[in-house]
Amino acid sequence: KARQGQEHWLDTVKKMRAVWEDRRKNDSAFQDPNFQRQVDLCTRLQIKSQHECILRELQFSATDGLIRALPFSDSQADSFLGWTGFQVEQSRAQEFRQRIDSLFPAPLYENTLHTAFRRAGLVPEKWSAGWLGMVPFHFKADVRLTYAP
Repeated sequence: KARQGQEHWLDTVKKMRAVWEDRRKNDSAFQDPNFQRQVDLCTRLQIKSQHECILRELQFSATDGLIRALPFSDSQADSFLGWTGFQVEQSRAQEFRQRIDSLFPAPLYENTLHTAFRRAGLVPEKWSAGWLGMVPFHFKADVRLTYAP
């Protein structure tokens, strides 16, 4: 089962890398220099495929107006690959959640989703309110350390 999960994330990240490169070349809204630095950091730190997928989806979603990024940070201790947090746009909350859910193999359990975000250190005060855009997701190093494998 773990091997299937690894294969799922490896396949997913390969597809996302191709889409990312295409958008980088062809979408002027996707030219944020932070995005390239964040992806370079993934490579340098040998980040797991699941976290790279979450990072890339956050970048796609920010560019597409589904979420609003909180200020980026260069500190690895105070951010998830540069992300200090984000706020879901309430009017686009369903679309954002569908995108996030589609990253994961089915059936997706709520706890699996929450654990992935805890491992990244990106958590809202309350999950339901965060997904609906009522409260932001903030990076919390202590949560990441607790859930890091």
